[in-house]
Amino acid sequence: MKLELIVQDNKSGKAWDISELITEDINWETSLLNQPGKLTFEYIDQPNILINEGSPISFKVDDKGVFFGYIFKKGLSGKNKILITAYDQMRYLKNKDTYVFAGITASDVFTKITSDFQLKSEVVNKSTYKLPPKVHDNKTLFEIIQYGIDETLINTGNWYMIRDNFGKLQFVNINTLKTDLFIGDESLLIDYDYTGSIDDDSYNQIKLIKENQETKKREIYIVKDSSTIKQWGLLQYFEKMDENANSAQIQSRADMLLKLKNRITKKLKLNAIGDLRVFAGSGIVLGISDLEKNGIASNQYFMVTQCSHTFTNNLHTMQLELQVSI
Repeated sequence: MKLELIVQDNKSGKAWDISELITEDINWETSLLNQPGKLTFEYIDQPNILINEGSPISFKVDDKGVFFGYIFKKGLSGKNKILITAYDQMRYLKNKDTYVFAGITASDVFTKITSDFQLKSEVVNKSTYKLPPKVHDNKTLFEIIQYGIDETLINTGNWYMIRDNFGKLQFVNINTLKTDLFIGDESLLIDYDYTGSIDDDSYNQIKLIKENQETKKREIYIVKDSSTIKQWGLLQYFEKMDENANSAQIQSRADMLLKLKNRITKKLKLNAIGDLRVFAGSGIVLGISDLEKNGIASNQYFMVTQCSHTFTNNLHTMQLELQVSI
């Protein structure tokens, strides 16, 4: 396994290959929880190498581009050891601003924001759902883009995400990120931890209301699943709708919310042999026999929500958090 770490100082313009100076693990982390991709490592200090905060850094494995980002933290550990924390472009989506959007799609919002902040980006898969008018006041760019993604998912069932693909932010449909990678009892798996829950985001009754300003009456929309109410008890999701939403839109939203949330949340944490096709948002196939009695059949797709790759002593492992793919 060939590892290549190249950093270019943002003041002098000089570039160094520090691959042979790494003393501990190299960790690359990605997440769907509105967090940037993160690279951390430690290297032996050299008198001729000066790296400042903000310097760009490139990490490749066997000549494949894995991470491109910028140094945000630099520290000292003991004698002659430098600790580096770098983030990809998604770190800049923590900036706050105010935007007013009406009649545009989530991918349009993504394009507008990344253009305004001069971030390298591309829309891989366009969304088509027109978002309702919304004022985003003093919100992070992450929150503004994520609002559009969430509304698109709830109203259409199409799930999009943003990721940094080696220096380029991408707006992409999650379903296109499914892989044929199989992890199971005799394939890559080291160990696992499973949790099934109706405590986090499970609802079997959806109640939406709208205050009708013309009639001065409250309109109530309820959809439910009697079978899971009998099993779990009544778990209600409540939301107040915009007064401009019509009956068809509200009913459609209620039906989609029930479809998305009327289920047991099944989450897995895995430790496995590493594969660079896996990152937050990608889909993998699982086959763990002990989980079949918990309703997780073999060859079922799971979506990676958090992923951490570790490279050490010519060994590549990954730690994954997953949930059942929709």
